[in-house]
Amino acid sequence: MLSFRKIVSFFLLLIITSCNNDVNDYKRIRGNALGTTYSIIVDTEIKESIIKQKIDSIFEVVNNSMSTYIDTSIISKVNLSDKPVSVDYHFIKVFNKSKEIWSLSKGAFDPTAGSFVNLYGLGPEIISKKIDKSKIDSIIKIVGFDKVYLSNENKIIKNNKNIFIDFNAIAKGYSVDLIKDLFEENFLKNFLIEVGGELSSKGNAENNRKWKVAIQNPIEMNTYYNQIFLTDKSLATSGNYRKFRIDPVTGEKYVHIINPLTGDPLSNNILSASVISDTCIEADAWATALMVMNPINALELIDKIDGTEILLLTSKNNEIFPIKSKGWDSVTK
Repeated sequence: MLSFRKIVSFFLLLIITSCNNDVNDYKRIRGNALGTTYSIIVDTEIKESIIKQKIDSIFEVVNNSMSTYIDTSIISKVNLSDKPVSVDYHFIKVFNKSKEIWSLSKGAFDPTAGSFVNLYGLGPEIISKKIDKSKIDSIIKIVGFDKVYLSNENKIIKNNKNIFIDFNAIAKGYSVDLIKDLFEENFLKNFLIEVGGELSSKGNAENNRKWKVAIQNPIEMNTYYNQIFLTDKSLATSGNYRKFRIDPVTGEKYVHIINPLTGDPLSNNILSASVISDTCIEADAWATALMVMNPINALELIDKIDGTEILLLTSKNNEIFPIKSKGWDSVTK
């Protein structure tokens, strides 16, 4: 398996020897990764097969570090071990960013809520037993990102061996940033990267147009709520309408976003949260956190963070009511 640094060096050599970036030649690369799909448009003369190979190598690195669906991944070793586990560069980057947003969001974003995800059968394990309050109460004792930390030796230490870490709410955004870094280090100036709905853009689309992307209508899912222009920014959207599980015993519907502070699946009137930020890792994590937070508190917090804007789509009587941060309209025109 190639390391990320080796991927960059090899790709750089190919571009220097065979690419003239002054000529527009937009390629479209699609595939499957991280349990979802990806679609990338990039202005380059490099063959699509070569670009796809390097992109897939990045996904392999991320999976081997952070996939809870791979028994041999680093995160699986952390979750299964009762001793400190050494972690790699990518795990450290995502861990530190998670800790930052966990702190700013006052616990609304918390990767240790993975135990709740598993409880409701939304993780790697399929659960069919009825979920009662006693089970929630037992798990809430081991949830909290303050119960896990990174040592000076780059090892993850858990206060309780049963703590389960899940980076699924941030890993896609991180992967988008890795692909963006790869393109930028190789002097590519125009591209749009999309992984499972998380986006990052740079430069222009074909014919010198701005990149135009759509935000899904969370009530009429075959339509768009609106279309926006994305320029040199990242966008992530999280919502209750995409992924859920129906309990085979009770018939109850469990959405994939769990409130880490209570252990309950969300039941508020926020249908979706879209975040525009300088990095996709931040947009991805904040989109999840905002689904849990009070909208007013969320606006007050986001307005203090430079370079980040949000759009919350809330519902009342089956109608959509948008809540926007101050700069949302100005960065999407």
